[in-house]
Amino acid sequence: MSHGSTSGVFQKLKVPLIALKIVLSFALFGYVIAKVSPRNVWDTMKSADPMLIAAAAGLFLTSSLIGSWLWARLLRAQGVSIPYPKAASYYFVGLFFNNFLPSNVGGDIARISDAAKHAEHVSPVFSATLMDRLIGVLAIGLLAVVASVAVIDRLHLYAIYWGVLIVFLVAAALFASVFNRNILEAFERPFRAVGAHKIERAIARLMDDLHGFRSERGALLAAFAASTLVQISRIYVHYLIGLSLGVRISLAYYFLFVPVLAALISLPISLNGIGVREGAAVVLFQLAGLTREQSFSIPFLTYILSVLISLLGGLIFISRSPRRAIGKHLRRRKLARASERGATPGEGRA
Repeated sequence: MSHGSTSGVFQKLKVPLIALKIVLSFALFGYVIAKVSPRNVWDTMKSADPMLIAAAAGLFLTSSLIGSWLWARLLRAQGVSIPYPKAASYYFVGLFFNNFLPSNVGGDIARISDAAKHAEHVSPVFSATLMDRLIGVLAIGLLAVVASVAVIDRLHLYAIYWGVLIVFLVAAALFASVFNRNILEAFERPFRAVGAHKIERAIARLMDDLHGFRSERGALLAAFAASTLVQISRIYVHYLIGLSLGVRISLAYYFLFVPVLAALISLPISLNGIGVREGAAVVLFQLAGLTREQSFSIPFLTYILSVLISLLGGLIFISRSPRRAIGKHLRRRKLARASERGATPGEGRA
């Protein structure tokens, strides 16, 4: 099958697959709601402490600002220097599209597209964003492994513990491969074998950029520290939401369950994890002694909070067109004035 026909097949399947994800998400969400009782969920959520909700919102916003700094630092390590305010605006636009596009990578595509305007090639921007994601998985995986050790005597969830350990080890192995170009070459070989030389060259450039991080160990260390802080903050957001609902359980449960939820909602089987997040949370948090309503409400309220914070990115995005139009108008006026000043001496001589 040719590349064109393959692309055509994917284009035809794209809309049905998105529709299937939407249907599956709302079917799962409806099923979970039916199991926990909408009235009981509402009674649980309306009693939430507004001060703790506000604290959770502030912490989520702070973690996003740290995340944008981390991404900007990795971009700089790839030779793409973007002023922090602009990088933060791109990051928040990405958060917005992560929540409002049916694809799990829509936000990454948006911020790569924005940041690529500051680079000669898209490859270093892509590699910095990929490294951002990889370090994030490594950081949250490490936290989950530590939490597994803390609760293993209370919860005998050995399948989850093994899953967490495997994800962490795979992420660590991928991170370590950045320092060995021969290992990275393995990602190029399949395309070379089938004669897809254009794709092979693009992958080779990406692997070269990733390998370039080997000389940026200070940037990687700073990124890992920042990413760990971001992941801890996001876990504490769930913890504060739980406290606002009157939930009093060990913080170690959150450090174990939140990474598991993050892994599940990253699977491309639902619309932004809707339904999957709430269903998995009901199963997991009940193991720690919570009611169904509390187990549902903690991740759901956290998700609503993240959506509201991401609306800042939506505002930034829709404000671009007017600002660009004003900027063009001002540049035209400046050029017109300059041309008038240049024409005046000539007119006098005439």
